[in-house]
Amino acid sequence: MRDTIPMARSAVLDGFEATARGCDLDIDALLRRARITPASLRDSELLVPTARIVTLLEDASMACGNPSFGLLMAQARRFSVLGPVALIMREQPDLRSALMSLTRLGWAQAEGLESKLEDDGETAILTLTLVPELPRPATQTIELAVAAIVRMLRHFLGVDWSPQMLTFSHRRPADTRLYARFLGMTPVFRMERNAIVMLSADLNRPIADADPAFGRQLERLVESASRERGATRSKQVTEAMRRLLLTGNCSAAAVADLFGIDRRTLNRWLAAEGDSYSQLLHQTRAALCAQHRQGGSHSLTEIAGLLGFSSLSAYSRWRRLRKNSLSS
Repeated sequence: MRDTIPMARSAVLDGFEATARGCDLDIDALLRRARITPASLRDSELLVPTARIVTLLEDASMACGNPSFGLLMAQARRFSVLGPVALIMREQPDLRSALMSLTRLGWAQAEGLESKLEDDGETAILTLTLVPELPRPATQTIELAVAAIVRMLRHFLGVDWSPQMLTFSHRRPADTRLYARFLGMTPVFRMERNAIVMLSADLNRPIADADPAFGRQLERLVESASRERGATRSKQVTEAMRRLLLTGNCSAAAVADLFGIDRRTLNRWLAAEGDSYSQLLHQTRAALCAQHRQGGSHSLTEIAGLLGFSSLSAYSRWRRLRKNSLSS
């Protein structure tokens, strides 16, 4: 088992709401069942446990009786959903370099979904694998990822480009028409791997108007973030607190739940970085308090609510205690 919970940018949910509405699904109910905050559909930079996204997509597929929910969702997505990874790939000189960037930096989009590129000189295979910690089945997540990558490669190389073969490890659905419509072919099912098969020559095809120097700059920024990943839990928790304070439910249990862990694990995370829940909550409230008071557009009662206090008197007591601690 890994030391941390695989997390994903909420951007991976791009297209979910439109697809779910098209299937007449109860979006709020699906989100509650998967324990994903509705804010994840509006803010693409929230962190969500990857396991919950897998669960959400499988539940949606079951609820609408459509085994191709992931394919439909891929068609509703914007190219920008991949964030910095897409930008880095877009600025690579050729398809090989773009796919190698994906294999190195895919974690920046979703931890737990790993890719590997193999090339024997004639045939190249991009394999997608879910880490063992993620729930199964994960059919919708895999098909969404494959469809999104195929769409992206066509964006780079032209709409006429197609892989030589697509393979999935899950069983073949009764209706395969959507695969031909969206992917240009019917995949081969019940195979050993989930993969996109292409000609090795495709890897050498140039990406038009790419700026490799700019791509290297972007990649250095993302790699720098990679080196800091193990020491940013406090920052992630602080950001979660800022968002939860606005809902009036900023408890240690609520923060831990956002990361798919329990309170004890949350405390261990923070202790390892020399922090505690109460310390971070105090600092977060102080920063927000200064921000709101400087803006001058909120009354004290409104600020108290924005900071998660149940009453103005509770907010006043907190301010006095903070003032005393600063002066001591």
